Amino acid sequence: MNRFRIVGLLCLILGLLPALNAQKLADLKKSGEKYFANAHWQEARQYLSQYQDQKPGDLVVLTKLGIALCQLHQADQGLKYLEYVLKQNPNSTDPELYYNLARALHGKQEYEKAIVYYKSFLRVCGERHPLRASIPDQIRRCLSGLTVTTNETVALVENMGDRINTEGDEYAPVASVNHADRIYFAAAKPGCTGGLRNDAGLEDEDAGHWCADMFVGELKPSGWELAAPLGSLLNTARHEAPLGFNENGYILYYFRGFTLYSGEILNDTAGRKDEYAVQSPKFKSSMRPEEGDGSPYFFNDTIMLFASRRPGGQGGLDLYLSILRDSIWSAPENLGPAVNSAYDETTPFLARDGRSLYFSSNNTSGIGGLDVYKAVFDDAKQAWQTPVNMGLPINSPGDDAFFRLASDGSTGIFASDRLDSYGKRDLYIAYFKDIQSEQTIEHQPIIYAKVGKTGQGSGAQTAVQTTETVQIPSLGYDSDRDISSGDNLKAIEQIATTALKYPSTNFCITVHTDETGPARFDLYNGIKRAEIVGKMLSERGVAPERMILRSCGAAYPRARNVLDAAPNPAGQKLNRRIDIVPISADGTLPFEFKALQPEVPELMVAGAAQYFDEHTKGLFYKLEVAVTRQILNNEALSMFSDLMIESKSGSGSYRYTAGLFSQFAKASVLRTELLKQGFTDVQVVAYLNGIRISKPEAVGLIKKYPDLASFIKG
Repeated sequence: MNRFRIVGLLCLILGLLPALNAQKLADLKKSGEKYFANAHWQEARQYLSQYQDQKPGDLVVLTKLGIALCQLHQADQGLKYLEYVLKQNPNSTDPELYYNLARALHGKQEYEKAIVYYKSFLRVCGERHPLRASIPDQIRRCLSGLTVTTNETVALVENMGDRINTEGDEYAPVASVNHADRIYFAAAKPGCTGGLRNDAGLEDEDAGHWCADMFVGELKPSGWELAAPLGSLLNTARHEAPLGFNENGYILYYFRGFTLYSGEILNDTAGRKDEYAVQSPKFKSSMRPEEGDGSPYFFNDTIMLFASRRPGGQGGLDLYLSILRDSIWSAPENLGPAVNSAYDETTPFLARDGRSLYFSSNNTSGIGGLDVYKAVFDDAKQAWQTPVNMGLPINSPGDDAFFRLASDGSTGIFASDRLDSYGKRDLYIAYFKDIQSEQTIEHQPIIYAKVGKTGQGSGAQTAVQTTETVQIPSLGYDSDRDISSGDNLKAIEQIATTALKYPSTNFCITVHTDETGPARFDLYNGIKRAEIVGKMLSERGVAPERMILRSCGAAYPRARNVLDAAPNPAGQKLNRRIDIVPISADGTLPFEFKALQPEVPELMVAGAAQYFDEHTKGLFYKLEVAVTRQILNNEALSMFSDLMIESKSGSGSYRYTAGLFSQFAKASVLRTELLKQGFTDVQVVAYLNGIRISKPEAVGLIKKYPDLASFIKG
């Protein structure tokens, strides 16, 4: 070949190289963005990383790469990319950047930093962003995270390891009834039956996902090992997930559907009659799995608990109960507002005692998405006690669900997508320091509406009830440091013990002081002191939502601050007090309560404290004049001599209220006068024994408290 032609050909090739390289880069970016859009995070990271290596500095690519890494639970690496992008563009208006920064920091339990980015997301996202409505709840969960405590009954929580867990999604663990070393679970991961499919069940390599198959895991001397999938007759191109066994362990109930939210429940047996069956028979019950009912738990072959969004619930997913009578499952009954909330309650588990209910909820008293809670049914009151958050390390800022105790009560298994998981959700095991007693008590036949009648045979047994007397002393202080020292600390420990023993009882923490300066500062210092006590109780396992905080300032002295026209140091000291009182809306307690107050010499007695104690019992009304997050430095409020601040432990929100009225009409008159004077946000609020009640709650109380009719109309 002519050397001039060779030189020309080389020049042509060299000239094409930049274009070929540019095309390769464009293909890498296009592929990465396609996988990113379809939430195929591993592939998105692979292509976007290659693009970044060859053409570094593209902020859009770096943002997507950081998000993909966070989705793959590599939060530290993902944060480096996202924080770099924000540093390069501090005025960014990209809501996805702020949202994923917040989610990653939330997952790392850096709650205060996460709150900052959640708020930045709200600032730039626009009113119609689909995630906007969820952010206030995420901020509340971060605030809960700041006060979350460690569950002292748990020795440790351990990932079941990479022989069970993968980069895919492992969930719905069910322990074998007949083999203590065996579990069944669902996993959606590469290699599952059916390949990648969309929600319509069609093969879709681009936007499809792996549908879950059912697997068996076994505990070997070296740890948990994957034994095998359950086989082609049970695992299909759709999602399959184990739900539970009948009491003798011979029937496996499982879910099948093209999505996780709609399908059918089937039962597979080991009986010879089904040996050659191609299709497992359907499980016939009062559930509607094709409409979204799910997560059933089967107890004693006669009770079924499950989650549903059916109308008439408290909101979101609620837990329902159905009972097998004469071979027919009864109409489902909602477990009620003690268990269910406006948020989701799901994946129930009822312990062997038939009274201890574990479930997951994403209400805002938790720290993550779904947290595991425990509620106990009180036989004496025939009601569910307030659910208790299971705390760290069982719960995390991720979704923690499918919790079930082992048959011997020494461990619990559950699924979580916390940051140290291998992929999406992983299976974890919780080891308890002591055997959980609810698994050691053989169940009795139970119908919660008639739970008191649980005797053996035809005769009902009546439990012998004993009433404990609980004495709680008033806490004294000279400074904030005194609150958590000496006798006060002993009293806090005693109160925490009582609260944990009686989880259905709430507590009101009321701080009083002597006159030290402008009333607004006495008042605000008081609520901050109440927060100190609330935090101490939270650290000892008392749920923040069980504590009402109040500050009365110097409005209700127990002793005279001035005696014979001179300061009275002894009386001032008696007025610096913190009263912690158990409360309930109906005025009943599961124990006898006695408040221990220091004796006040007759000459020093001030009647204001007695007036306060008497007028905060039963039904009363107050005026709410302002709601703030900091001190209200408003001179106009000096007109009130009985101003009070109320708060919920951990909320950081302060409600300024005034007055104590036994009748709505009297409170309404003062409200009208205040509106004329320029107060714009004044409202009358109602209380029962110190607990604020809403108008919907008041409707059910009108018969007992007729005056509430005016409150509801007003």
